[in-house]
Formats: sequence, structure tokens, C-alpha cells
Amino acid sequence: MSDLDVALRRLDQALEAAEAAVGRALDAADAARAREEELSAFAEDRQRLAELLDVSAAQAESAKAARDEVKTRLDSAIATVESVLAEAGS
Repeated sequence: MSDLDVALRRLDQALEAAEAAVGRALDAADAARAREEELSAFAEDRQRLAELLDVSAAQAESAKAARDEVKTRLDSAIATVESVLAEAGS
């Protein structure tokens, strides 16, 4: 094998190694891009869920206020009925 053949083989091996390195770098870049897209999707989901939680919390507070109002009115109605029955029984 001549010096030229050896040099060409070494050049070919170096090119193959460089191509492999570029391939790995491109794969790593694709993986990083995929992770960034996934993180972005997670952030959007988190924001949407936070908004839903805020709405749910407001609805729960509204329901509690309505429940308290109904309780107050029922207590008043019960007291009125008891008073009327007490007066009718005397």
C-alpha cells in the first residue's frame, strides 16, 4: 500500500468520524428542540390549569355564599314557623 493509499484511507476514516459527529450533534439538537417544545406545552397546560383552578375556586366561593344565604333564610323561616306554632298553641 502506498503512502497515498494510507493517506486516503486515513482521510476517509476522518470524514466518517466527522460525519458521525455531525449526526450526533444534529440528533442532540433535535432532542433539545423536542424538550423545549415539550416544556412549552407543559407551561401552556400549567397556565390553562391555573386559570381553571381560579374559575373553580371562584365558583366554590360563590356556592358557599349562596349556601350561607339559604341557611340564613331557612333558619329565619324555621324560627317564624316555630313562633307561629307557639302562639297558636297558647
